Amino acid sequence: MNKTFFVLLFLLSFTSLIAQDTKWQFSSSLGIDMGGAIPLPLSEVPDDAKGTPKLKPNLGIAFQRNLCERWSLGTELSYHTLSIDAIVNVVSQAFWSDDRSYATYFSGEAYSSTELQFIEIPIQAYYHVNSRWSLVLGAYYSIILKGKLETEGRNGWISADKNDTDNAPLPGTQNTFFNFNDELDNYDVGMLLGYRWKVFERVHLWGRFNVGFKSIFVPDFNNIDYEMYQFRFSTGVSFVMWKQS
Repeated sequence: MNKTFFVLLFLLSFTSLIAQDTKWQFSSSLGIDMGGAIPLPLSEVPDDAKGTPKLKPNLGIAFQRNLCERWSLGTELSYHTLSIDAIVNVVSQAFWSDDRSYATYFSGEAYSSTELQFIEIPIQAYYHVNSRWSLVLGAYYSIILKGKLETEGRNGWISADKNDTDNAPLPGTQNTFFNFNDELDNYDVGMLLGYRWKVFERVHLWGRFNVGFKSIFVPDFNNIDYEMYQFRFSTGVSFVMWKQS
C-alpha cells in the first residue's frame, strides 16, 4: 500500500506541475498487449519449448508536457493483462518444498499458464523526429493486481528419487499439478522503447516494447532454479481529448 500511495502522490504532483504550463495535453488510449514471462538465462529454455502469447486489451489515460520543439515528457495510468500458455517436455524437473529440504521430480509434458493483471505507470520522454513521428523511451512501475502461474504435468512419471524420472520411459501414466500463484510478486519495474505516429491532429498510433528488470516471483521464492521476467509488445491508438499550446 505504501508503494501505491507514493506512486499516486507522484502522479498528482506531476499533473499539477504540467497544469501550470499551457503546453500540455490529455489523452485516452486503447490497445492490445502480447507477451509473457521469459526464463533467464535463456539457456534454461528447452529447444522444444512452445509458447502461445494471448492478445489482451489495454486501456489508459496519458498526460504530456511539451518541453520544446523536439522533446516532450509524459506519464500514464493504464490497465494491462499479460497472458501466455506454454508447453515443454521435461526430464526430472524439480519442484522443491518451501524450505528446499526435499524435491519431487517429474518427467513428461509440462503445460503452464501465466497471467498478470496490473496497473502500469510509466515516465516517458518523446523525441519528435518530425511533425508526425516520435520516438519514445522511458521507465515504468507496475502494480500487479492479480497473478496466476499454474503448471500441469501430463503423461509422465513422478518420484522423489531423481534416478527414477531420469530413466523412466515416456510417455507415462501419471499427472501432477503445481500452483505458484502465491509466489508472484505484487509489482514490477522495467524499461520501454517505442514509437508514436500522428495519423490526424488528435489521433495517434503507437507501439512499445516493455522489458521487466525484476523477476515476477517474490524475492525468497526458490522453487525453481531460474528467474522469469516480463517481456511485452503493446500497440494501439490514442485520442487527444484536450490540448493547449
